[in-house]
Amino acid sequence: MDPKTEQDDALLVSRSRNGDRQAFEQLVHRHSALVGGIAYQVLGDSNGAADVAQETFLKVHRRLETLEDPTRFRAWLCGIARTTAIDWMRKRSRMQSLEKMNADGMEPAAPSPKEGSLEQEEMYAKVLRVVNGLPKVYRESMLMKHLERLSYAEIAKKLGVSEATVESRLYRAKLMLKDALAEFYE
Repeated sequence: MDPKTEQDDALLVSRSRNGDRQAFEQLVHRHSALVGGIAYQVLGDSNGAADVAQETFLKVHRRLETLEDPTRFRAWLCGIARTTAIDWMRKRSRMQSLEKMNADGMEPAAPSPKEGSLEQEEMYAKVLRVVNGLPKVYRESMLMKHLERLSYAEIAKKLGVSEATVESRLYRAKLMLKDALAEFYE
């Protein structure tokens, strides 16, 4: 990043800490596209990304005093944006039951890794795409087992199938995941 931009950010941070609302608004304006881009990259949903961006800047405003090196504002902001997006996705997946997601026609999302390198985030995004792309019978079984943490008997009861069918569906879903994610295990 350009050292002049880092210094400009540091000056705006300092002014914001001293109560200058316009300085904080400039920081928001300057970095809103970056924050929105990070949120969209994690979520893949523009509406959710807008919510996450707003929440990110609220957190930044509340925590601005904790930033030790104001020249590192951009990196600090990116970390908060990524964490906020991951937390938002995790919270959303917990709040919605599988039945509600299916009834609303929404694609399910699984909890994300707590700490993520770029490679982990890439893999997580790929896993979500693959799971969301599974045929419904496999996706349902997989999500009930791994998100809702239901037993085979509970899944079988909910779906009106035998435990052997559940076991078979989970096995086939795992094979599909393994094939689709082979690049990460080379």
